Amino acid sequence: MTAFLALLRRDLVVAGRNGAALLVATLTQPILVVLVFGNILPRLHLVADEFRTVMVPGLMSITMLMAGVQGVLLPLTIDLSGSREVDERILAPISVLGVAFEKVIAGAIHAAVAGLIALPAMMLLMHRVGGVDVKPSWGMLLPLVAACGILSASFGLTMGTRVQPRFSGLLFAVVLGPLMLFGCAYYPWVSLRVLGPLQYVFLLNPLVFMSEAMRLSVTPDVPHMPVAGLLAGMAIFSLAFLISGARAFERRVIL
Repeated sequence: MTAFLALLRRDLVVAGRNGAALLVATLTQPILVVLVFGNILPRLHLVADEFRTVMVPGLMSITMLMAGVQGVLLPLTIDLSGSREVDERILAPISVLGVAFEKVIAGAIHAAVAGLIALPAMMLLMHRVGGVDVKPSWGMLLPLVAACGILSASFGLTMGTRVQPRFSGLLFAVVLGPLMLFGCAYYPWVSLRVLGPLQYVFLLNPLVFMSEAMRLSVTPDVPHMPVAGLLAGMAIFSLAFLISGARAFERRVIL
């Protein structure tokens, strides 16, 4: 445990030194989306009031997904392909799987911080616009943000260990782009019942469960997925990505 905490403390210190740049890279897109769709277009009467309320928790989930993936994938790509700093980590008195889990925790903290910063920033941008019904339930929000952080970081571990470094840039366009469009960030999952059985195909997207979790805790008046379903989905995806990523990580570091 001492070695685990030492590695985690080091990663957090390094992330803190680059914190401003990381937050700018993570928050730029959601802030711009809120500025256009949550502030400008409503004043032009081109966006329905309900869309602004639905959009806030969805953009929180996108922010945490991007932050969690970047917080794990980018350092891992450098470690495995360039500096091989990971070789020093596996010499510490901790298992290889422990090193992988530490990276997930560091990425989850990064994602949680980004999500919690994004929420008040988005609310501030829309404070002069009527029709926004955002009522964060902090007792429910904080544990769900932590769970979303673990899910996004576990996904980042899987992508970082299974995708070749030269394809890491392509990953954001080919994988993360479709995930964000079909992750129920801009519409509730329950509203997809108009698509019939196709509604359940969306459950193959882990971002759906993150979006619904944020919708439950930030805009409880908006229809959302049953609590048992979203918790089960997040647990299944987190465990699957964690196991898959940890195994791939072990194969990559043990030459």
